[in-house]
Amino acid sequence: MNNQETKAFFILLTIPVMWGITFPLIHEIVYNYSPSLFVLWRFWLAAIVMLLPFIDAWRRRQFSRIDILYGLAIGLVNSGAFVLQAQSLLYIDSARAAFLTGMNVVMVPLLLPFFAMGRPRLIDLMAAGVCLAGIYLISGADFRNFDDGDWLVIASALCIAIGIIITEKASLVSNNLKLLTFYQIIFTTLVPMGVLGTQITVIPHSQLFWWGAIYCAVIATALPLFLQLKYQKYVGSSKVAIIFSLESVTATFCAWLAGEKITANIIFGGLIILLSTILGNLIELVKALLIAKKTVI
Repeated sequence: MNNQETKAFFILLTIPVMWGITFPLIHEIVYNYSPSLFVLWRFWLAAIVMLLPFIDAWRRRQFSRIDILYGLAIGLVNSGAFVLQAQSLLYIDSARAAFLTGMNVVMVPLLLPFFAMGRPRLIDLMAAGVCLAGIYLISGADFRNFDDGDWLVIASALCIAIGIIITEKASLVSNNLKLLTFYQIIFTTLVPMGVLGTQITVIPHSQLFWWGAIYCAVIATALPLFLQLKYQKYVGSSKVAIIFSLESVTATFCAWLAGEKITANIIFGGLIILLSTILGNLIELVKALLIAKKTVI
């Protein structure tokens, strides 16, 4: 990796840490409040954080149709991802949800052909098979044990995978990354607003709700989205998806600290899912070492 790619790699590595903390936090909040309400306030607050770049762009007349369209596309996909993920935490533990969310890494290369961004390699298909084995273990070796929460979080992972691909395409053509970040945050509120209807006026009275919403808005939304838009182009969709898969490790550790029960099925199934996300890189590393060894000999 060159210096720019190395810098981007380590900066992007902070994002799964920021995101992982949100799983046990949201898990507690959605027991008392609608998941859509939390997602709505999370992104409204994030939009306020990004308001200054929007005002600056308005003054300089830097608006671009391409930024608005990509912002709308990413926002709608992210909206589905966050609402489905928050809804899933009503039914399943945060560690289980986090590991299943990691499936998005395997989904990204399989979805690339639909966006004219290449085709999956044999190793990508192998990784998908390993990932399926991990999901099977998490289910307790019986897919019939999957409930609504599991399917919701898998649908969320699909939305995340699509969002990662669209984000890379957007970052290559955007005229103003900060403005693009603002657009996608604003458009992410559309689905929660539609789901809530008249309940949109509900004002929560819980300190946990507001501290959680502020953390998620600033540290787990506005900042990561901007960093992803700025640095993903140096690393690529597939590698970024692998970096983001570490979110499950952070989430599981935080869930354990919060007192959640982490079963053996979740640990072993989750580790297999995690292995599937780095399988391609491991094989490339082994090949590189073998080539280096032959060169020395």
